[in-house]
Parts: sequence; C-alpha cells; structure tokens
Amino acid sequence: MNRSSKIGFLLIALVFLGGCEVKLAPSKIWSKVFKPDTDSGYYQDRSEDLVEDLARDAAEYEINKVVVMDLVDEDEQVPMLGEYMSNRVVEAITRKRYFRVAQRGEVSQTLEALELKPSFNLTHQDLTRIGKALNAQAVVNGRVQDIGTNIDVHLAMVDVATGEVISSATQHLNRTRFAVELLRHY
Repeated sequence: MNRSSKIGFLLIALVFLGGCEVKLAPSKIWSKVFKPDTDSGYYQDRSEDLVEDLARDAAEYEINKVVVMDLVDEDEQVPMLGEYMSNRVVEAITRKRYFRVAQRGEVSQTLEALELKPSFNLTHQDLTRIGKALNAQAVVNGRVQDIGTNIDVHLAMVDVATGEVISSATQHLNRTRFAVELLRHY
C-alpha cells in the first residue's frame, strides 16, 4: 500500500468516525439489567392491582366509603410492611376514586376509643362498630405473610352491615431483604 492510499484510507476513516458519537455514560439497557428487584413503583403497582381486584369484585355492592386497616402478620401484629402497604392501598383507592376512604388519624382514634386494634379476625360486631363510628359501609383489612418464596399480601373487604366478605384479593411480593426487614420490624 502506497503512501497516498494510506492517507486516503485514513481520511475516509476520519470522515466515518467523525459522524459517530462517543457516549461514555452507561446506556439505558444496563439500568434495566441492573434494576433492583423492587422499588416504590413496584409496591405501587402491586397495591393498584390489589385495589383493582377489590373494586371489581365489590362493584355490585353500594359501597361509598371504606375504612382501610393496617395489615397484620400471622401474629396479628402490624409490621412496618403492613403499615406501608395499607398506605399504598389508600393511595390507590383514592387515585382511582373507587371509594371514599376514612382518614388514617380518624381510624386510629376510633380504634383506640373502641378499644380495638387492627386485626384480620375482627368480629361482625367489631366491624359494625367501626363502620358506624366512621360512617363507612365496608372495612378493608388484611394480612402480610412470608411464605418463604415470596411475601403474600391478602386483602378482604367486609360489609359492615352483614359481616360478609364481599371482595378479596392477593398479590405476591418479591421476597427481598428490604421487604423481609419491613415485615420483621414493628
């Protein structure tokens, strides 16, 4: 290869390379590959799925206002994950405007006045007292449970007048260290 061919080849290479952009930042593909198992959007999506299932099954009932209780674990205690998920459920209900929701402070105050605590096993009489005190037609209560491979979140919507479960839904959460820690702290 002679000198003029080498220079011509170099000029052609520079022209082609000059049109290329060199990007030193990581591409979006890597952020998808290395995305954490869960983030706040993940929990928001699971909550919205739960609420959508509850609302669909309760559509035939005339529910105007609901009371959302903190979710309990298998020992009937409210772990941080139960409180966090109940807050997400309230957010999903109000965002989609399925029902009106009793304000969290009112719920706490009412439970204290009635000498009750969040539970998945409330009696019909307890549910009626809560509904009457907060002018609600239904109570949403539930349980978060570590089943080894994942964490199940189960909700039930109970008609306060009849004590009948009018809707229920379950979602499975990824069993991450974050979720397990929230489940173990009260």
